[in-house]
Amino acid sequence: MDKRHILLIGPLPPPNGGVSMHVHRLAKMLSGKYAFDYVDESKIVKPEYFNFRSLQLIRYLKKLRKSDLVYIHSGTPALQYFHIVAGRITGNRVVITLHAYPFRKKWLLRLFDRILFSLANEVILVNPLFKERISLPGKKCSIQNAFIPPVMEEESCLPDHIFQWIKTAVDNNHKVICSNAWRLDVFNNQDLYGLDLCIEVTARLLKKGYPVKFIFNIATIDRYATSYNQYQEKINTMNLSDNFLLINEQLSFVRLMEQSDVFVRPTNTDGDSLSIRESLFLGRKTLASDVVERPAGTILFKNRDIDDFEDKLQQALKEPCLGKSTIHEKEMEKYKSYYAEMIDRVLN
Repeated sequence: MDKRHILLIGPLPPPNGGVSMHVHRLAKMLSGKYAFDYVDESKIVKPEYFNFRSLQLIRYLKKLRKSDLVYIHSGTPALQYFHIVAGRITGNRVVITLHAYPFRKKWLLRLFDRILFSLANEVILVNPLFKERISLPGKKCSIQNAFIPPVMEEESCLPDHIFQWIKTAVDNNHKVICSNAWRLDVFNNQDLYGLDLCIEVTARLLKKGYPVKFIFNIATIDRYATSYNQYQEKINTMNLSDNFLLINEQLSFVRLMEQSDVFVRPTNTDGDSLSIRESLFLGRKTLASDVVERPAGTILFKNRDIDDFEDKLQQALKEPCLGKSTIHEKEMEKYKSYYAEMIDRVLN
């Protein structure tokens, strides 16, 4: 029997962001059951994938017509609307995962969302709070976090200079803290990913005598090169260059967390953070702001409260890591069953 064809639309790695890794792992996990094709929305064009930014509408429509299901992971509302409408016009079943949905959104935009998202056959919300922010028919909505367990054997090794930086830190009895950002976005006139808080808390811990090293990776600089350079200058000005490494690398962040003692997620808004669930999966100490409901096991601190962030981080640094999770296969089967059952239900 021929496999049903699924068209995945959204960003593909690189860069390795939460959504792009979700799409990659989803296809990998279900490749034995379905045939996948892709429409990549990343700004990094990969020769092996059709990129929506090429604006080749005919080729795009051909991909839609060859598919049984259009599965959308776009983050931009205009693209979400476009793909839903195009999918329905070409007679496809349509599924969309909302990886983020702002707390504050004008009523007219919420109305557009309700009308357009209702055209999809299934809407997956990665956070239960989204259901309160957008009014959709209950039968069309399901809540499922975006985490799909990584297959560690397939994760690439860290670049040598990063691995050596961490090894030197560990050899000198430093605790390694890590964090990441998709890019240096601003939300509510604040650093969305809390890089400024990470720099400040590192300075505070060092002043109190805590032997720490902090590594912060930004997946894509994009149009924020000026901000990136300003943060690098701030690190140097504060004499933190030996203890705070700000990088822009295409690397396996799972591998980076695996080599760290603590992972922090000080965002001032969020959906369902893939990195948090990966950190917990790996048994790392995991801190996050309290802006949304976080997974069990996460240590919460008050959003944008540097004092509470520092206090909770100090406590985490004193406690040992739990070690790598041993439930990988069980977890993988659980997520595989959910997505396969959902897709079959929509197609049938």
